[in-house]
This record gives sequence, structure tokens and C-alpha cells, in this order.
Amino acid sequence: MKNFINIVWENKALSEVDEYLVDTVLECADEALVEDETNYETYDTIDGGTVLAVELHKQLNDDESTVIAERLANKLFDLGHNNFDIEISV
Repeated sequence: MKNFINIVWENKALSEVDEYLVDTVLECADEALVEDETNYETYDTIDGGTVLAVELHKQLNDDESTVIAERLANKLFDLGHNNFDIEISV
């Protein structure tokens, strides 16, 4: 993926990353998604963490990236998630 959002959890099982979390990311990143279909993947890290990687359809600048990261972090906190990192390509 050339342009992406990665959410990395240290203590979350891969099976806990579900469609609802994917939909949450898509809602928070709507201005970076210009196509009807979005690709995503989930995988385990070497250290036993879990990654949700969502493809973006355009490259973001620093300001857009910051807005999306803050919006996404707040939504994930509201859903009871903690101990995660958000990585966005710029």
C-alpha cells in the first residue's frame, strides 16, 4: 500500500479486529477515500501485536494526517480502546 493508515495494538488478538473497527477507520478518514471500495488487511507483528492496515486513495499532507489521526484516536478511545499507535503515510 502506497498510502495507508495503520493502527497497531500491542495487546489485541487478531480476531478482535473486526468489521466494526474497519468501518470506524473508514468513517474517520472519509476525505482520503475517494473510491467506492477500500482495501484493508490485518496481520500480527513479530512482537505479538496486531495491525489493521487500511489503504488510502490519495496522499495526505501533514494537516490532513493530523486531523484524521486525532479524529480516529478519539473515536477509538470512545469505543474503549487504548494502548494503540496510529501511523499515517504522508
